[in-house]
Amino acid sequence: MGDQVTNFEINSADPPKARRFYTSVFGWKMNEVPQTGYTFVDTDAGGKGIGGGIGPLRGPKAFVTFYVVVRDLNATLKKATDGGGKVVFPATKVGPTTTIALFSDLDGNVIGLTDGK
Repeated sequence: MGDQVTNFEINSADPPKARRFYTSVFGWKMNEVPQTGYTFVDTDAGGKGIGGGIGPLRGPKAFVTFYVVVRDLNATLKKATDGGGKVVFPATKVGPTTTIALFSDLDGNVIGLTDGK
């Protein structure tokens, strides 16, 4: 069995503008955390689909990504770089129980990883 996709993330140069846009387009519910500048997104699709977030840039440009739960972030980053990908954001603890990392694939698409804790 493969690794599970857990959530999506939209990184924006202007998160408040992005929140307004996606709320008006999709009707998503937003839960902003002012201390971090991050917003959790509830797609509320009747138990279907995944939630996500809107946050500030973590690199030179805006991107949309999805996160995959893996057992070992650094081992997965190594597999990605061994295959020609590049680390965009190293394994970093971003919350009391959450560690994430980001890499770009061969086409420059950014993929997120989380330890699922």
